[in-house]
Amino acid sequence: MLGIVTDSIACLPRNLVECYGIRVVPVRIVRGDRIYRDGIDVTAEEAFAWLDAGEIVTTSQPAVGTFVEVYQGLVGRVDGIVSIHVSSGVTGVYQAAVAAASMVTGAPIVVIDSRAATMAEGFLVLEAARLAEQGADLATVVLRVEALRPQLRFFAVLETVTYLVRSGRAPWLAQLAVDVFEIKPILTLQEGKIVALERVRTRRRAIDAMLRRMERDVGGRPVHVAVLEAGAREEAEQLAQEVASRLHVVEQYITPFTAAMALNTGPGLLGLAYYAE
Repeated sequence: MLGIVTDSIACLPRNLVECYGIRVVPVRIVRGDRIYRDGIDVTAEEAFAWLDAGEIVTTSQPAVGTFVEVYQGLVGRVDGIVSIHVSSGVTGVYQAAVAAASMVTGAPIVVIDSRAATMAEGFLVLEAARLAEQGADLATVVLRVEALRPQLRFFAVLETVTYLVRSGRAPWLAQLAVDVFEIKPILTLQEGKIVALERVRTRRRAIDAMLRRMERDVGGRPVHVAVLEAGAREEAEQLAQEVASRLHVVEQYITPFTAAMALNTGPGLLGLAYYAE
């Protein structure tokens, strides 16, 4: 039996976390002198309200000690631990997990950099959890996750780039003046870094461009999809219907961003995370 650990940036649906017994370590949200646990203590809507009120709210990786507690809680109950985390190129979560793993004895721990975020990370975690449930050993799970990792895709369209620029994770977006001219960049992660694949006029055209990219990539193959949203539930439901009507979907979720992710993207984000078989 294996223990599967991830972080709240994976945005995994709660029912899947409970079904597979996945341990989710929450990213920290800092508001003044208070610290909140992402996905537990605060919603994306509450975080947006804080920002709208002019408050300074930031995010921070979990403390090393938090990972140590989670790992130690699994030692003695599992044969090994697979810990899969958000790209090391955008936050220090992976590094904190690596540091914690070096402090824990009693079970082998493999920490994996997903080089992704949101459900692109989450699909790797799900694959690991499903294999673990089937009785796969540590080496088999790690090999499968590493083989699946380059197949994951993630696209997103933002309503505004203000939040992402302010977060410091994509300062180059400020130079594009995209909000001024109502240009919607299609963003993705490449080698763990946020990059713009395409710049499109109007939100509807940007969403259509995401779908076309996905169709070209997937073709007729079975596809596992998560539609991602931050304050755009109705649009996400419409997009999920479009994806299902145009592709051979074998698994699909509509996944809201946790507060930590939403703070960095702002309201109105719509995205796709997927992989094809």
